[in-house]
Amino acid sequence: MRLPVHATLAALWLTLPALAQVQLDARPAPGTPAPVDPPRTGVTLPQRFVAIGDFGTTSPESFEVAALVRSLRPRFVLTLGDNNYPSGAASTIDQNIGQHYHEFIRPYLGSYGAGASHNRFFPCLGNHDWGTTDAQPYLDYFELPGNERYYDFRRGAVHFFVLDSDPAEPDGITRDSLQAQWLESRLRASTAPFKMVTLHHPPYSSSSNHGSTGALQWPLKEWGASIVLAGHDHTYERLTVSGLPYIVNGLGGRNVYAFGDPLAGTELRFNAEHGALLVEADEHFARFRFLTSSDTVQDDFLLPSGGIDPGSVTFVAEDTLWKYLDSGVDPGPSWKARGFDDSGWASGPAQLGYGEGDEATLVSYGPSTSNRYVTTWFRRGFTVAEPQELDSLQLRLVLDDGAVVYLNGVEVLRAGMPAGVIGATTLAASSVSGEAENTFVAHSFGTETLLVLQPGQLSRGYNMLAVEVHQASRSSNDVSFAAELVGLPRGALLLARGSTWRYRDSGVAPAATWKDPGFDDSSWSAGRAQLGYGEGDQATTIASGSTTAWFRTTFTVADTAALRFLWCRLLRDDGALVYLNGKEAQRLNLPRTGVTPATFAPFNFGQEVEGRFEGTSLDPRLLVNGQNTLAVEIHQSNQANPDLSFDLELVGH
Repeated sequence: MRLPVHATLAALWLTLPALAQVQLDARPAPGTPAPVDPPRTGVTLPQRFVAIGDFGTTSPESFEVAALVRSLRPRFVLTLGDNNYPSGAASTIDQNIGQHYHEFIRPYLGSYGAGASHNRFFPCLGNHDWGTTDAQPYLDYFELPGNERYYDFRRGAVHFFVLDSDPAEPDGITRDSLQAQWLESRLRASTAPFKMVTLHHPPYSSSSNHGSTGALQWPLKEWGASIVLAGHDHTYERLTVSGLPYIVNGLGGRNVYAFGDPLAGTELRFNAEHGALLVEADEHFARFRFLTSSDTVQDDFLLPSGGIDPGSVTFVAEDTLWKYLDSGVDPGPSWKARGFDDSGWASGPAQLGYGEGDEATLVSYGPSTSNRYVTTWFRRGFTVAEPQELDSLQLRLVLDDGAVVYLNGVEVLRAGMPAGVIGATTLAASSVSGEAENTFVAHSFGTETLLVLQPGQLSRGYNMLAVEVHQASRSSNDVSFAAELVGLPRGALLLARGSTWRYRDSGVAPAATWKDPGFDDSSWSAGRAQLGYGEGDQATTIASGSTTAWFRTTFTVADTAALRFLWCRLLRDDGALVYLNGKEAQRLNLPRTGVTPATFAPFNFGQEVEGRFEGTSLDPRLLVNGQNTLAVEIHQSNQANPDLSFDLELVGH
């Protein structure tokens, strides 16, 4: 059912923030039925829904997540696949799905209670749902739009596009498949403020179990998607790749997976407890919060209707034309320089390589299939108008097997290659096979390093990206290469890392007005961030032994109307509650309600979180013209915690 359109509730959220917070966070008594959609009234209410992934079991954790979902009283439920473990059988589907969520499903013909008056349960197929021939039990159990395998629907400001990402999908899962053509057409035609794509297999994931799925790395941002939600990996992770946010949420009830190294696009990740993603959206903003079964907030992210891409610039497109040398003969040390004469080299569009069957350009491996060339060299020039206006560069590579990447002749990345001097016969450290051969991996390097430490690397005007791709063995039967280089604009730096903050570290709670503009903090200590203790990398050491420490600073905004969203990069150990001009803007690793100065952060994070700036977005409607006040309280996970870290950067776009 499509709800009628009306004016946003943004004004209500601004003028009555306390009332809004009560409305959003109130939890009904156990057993309270989930709400039904209201009748048509000519007024659009903000959509409140949850997304769960990999939930279809009878594990204690799946019951805990289901209880959380019911307590949140969402209008409807999205699933991110694997609804029915272990094999999608008809004999298990009702106990794995209906037992938990029958009150959202219509028609519901199972045995666990009453169904919904209209369908409020929108699943997508996962690999375990395909374990039975043609996923027939799933198709029989639900009554869904379209062909029921992939479909779309709209609720208020959000248009949902539900995909089937399993290789068994009859209409395919590659970017040129019938399913992808359907999605591109529907995305481009949609006029909704938010266009949300949901699927099971994540295009990008840093889990050490499944990881990224190359076949699903479609140009979704270019087609019009606002955000992508996936499951499959039993973790929670939010990433930004080429200006598009991706969320992985597979913590619906199955065993938890470990993480590998974070991808360059990884903003925040969590795998310490199961939970659900709560989303609240009007036509201007959508708020995403990952809530654990114990009702703690582990992610808090605001997405503006125009997306979070502040106008990224693609310098090298993934299907661009490259100059390449495939003779196996070393071109000499100057081949990677801007001024090198590559007029004698061949050229062709990416993907380049051989042996996979998906190449746009075939390169040579030499005369012998048992003694192939180890190295192939690639060059691509691009122009940068004003390098100082860039915040960072993001490089995505399809790579088989290893590579060294140079920017204007200087090495900026080495992937899958040994240390030391690299020559034409240097073998890659390990081979890449299967799905990984066609998967883009994101890498980032900041232009502050490129411009300040090595100012010749990124130049105004013409620049050169040069990549040498190495095989892991001379008998390897394939090579794959493609790259995308995107520049992300710097934006307006409102508060820099390393800024000076007023802080209170006595353990004695300040007055309730401590977070408000105009509060007198002249008696508080002052110091430059990073603030903390126990890590050895802090610029200002504060007192240890307290549950909570409080921090305040101010910054100036000349014209709030010019800012569409606020990008916040936060270094915190362990829990954080952020206020902007006295209003709560974000909480991480703290209970959803009832936080006091004595509240411990529920989870103790290790060095990965303690030493990493996490990226998120705050509500720009909380800003005022002129001076603004930012206040942060940092909570320890226990009284004996040996360290604390805090710093924050705020950028307006």
